[in-house]
Amino acid sequence: MGYFNFYLSHLFDLLLSPFKTVAPLWPLLIFSLVTGIIMLIIFRYTSNQKGIKEAKDKIRAYLYEIRLFKDDLGIQLSAQKNILIHNFRYMRHALKPMLFMIVPVVLILVQLEGWFGNRPLKLGESTIVSVNFSEDYNNDLSGVTLQTDEGILVETPPLRIPTEREINWRVRANHIGEHVIRFNVSGTTFKKSLIVSDGQLTRVSRMIASGFWDNLLYPGEQPLAKNSPMNKIEVDYPSRSIEILGWHIHWLVAFLILSIAFGFAFKGLLKVEI
Repeated sequence: MGYFNFYLSHLFDLLLSPFKTVAPLWPLLIFSLVTGIIMLIIFRYTSNQKGIKEAKDKIRAYLYEIRLFKDDLGIQLSAQKNILIHNFRYMRHALKPMLFMIVPVVLILVQLEGWFGNRPLKLGESTIVSVNFSEDYNNDLSGVTLQTDEGILVETPPLRIPTEREINWRVRANHIGEHVIRFNVSGTTFKKSLIVSDGQLTRVSRMIASGFWDNLLYPGEQPLAKNSPMNKIEVDYPSRSIEILGWHIHWLVAFLILSIAFGFAFKGLLKVEI
């Protein structure tokens, strides 16, 4: 999974690099449009389109029946029962394509999180760098050291938390660019990138780890080896929000709303019954 995510990240870097100098909303709009169309295509070819249309037509017919026979309690109850039955049939037909959509949509969301979920540090901004060790690591944490290049200043001594097997440092960004921070653990060096930007849209890799799910959720850098003494190395990048008409919205909310909106906008053109 680590190598798959690594190469997929390079593909998204290639696709998003032309948008580095524009507001994040514009590339998010484009990817929402593409994702909406992808979901429509998957839905069309993995669902029972005829069954969905029949279920919707039945629901619509029974809704008309309720409006026409307002004074007949028996017809009202029968129509409501039939609406419920056909709603369940519609949901059954929609379940299969939803399962097919999960994998590609999750992979897209994971990749976009690196671009839109957090932003790089700005000049003069400080953050916390932390390392967490596995339960098998029995050495003294005092032997772990952090080294940075001239673009990153270590502001505080290491804060060691033995009960959590964790060490924290506060660092400050002094120069724009992609920097490398190095951790020396029992004679072995581990590396992690740290990005400082002047406001451009840039992918950041918040964490590298050795677990399957962490590797899935935090792509972009090679994961830690399974026999590594560390569980994870993390940089606490600031969160990024998307500005729409003066409102600051979490990127995932904006992305999902836009993708669904584009899906409904193009369903007629692509002849997809939803």
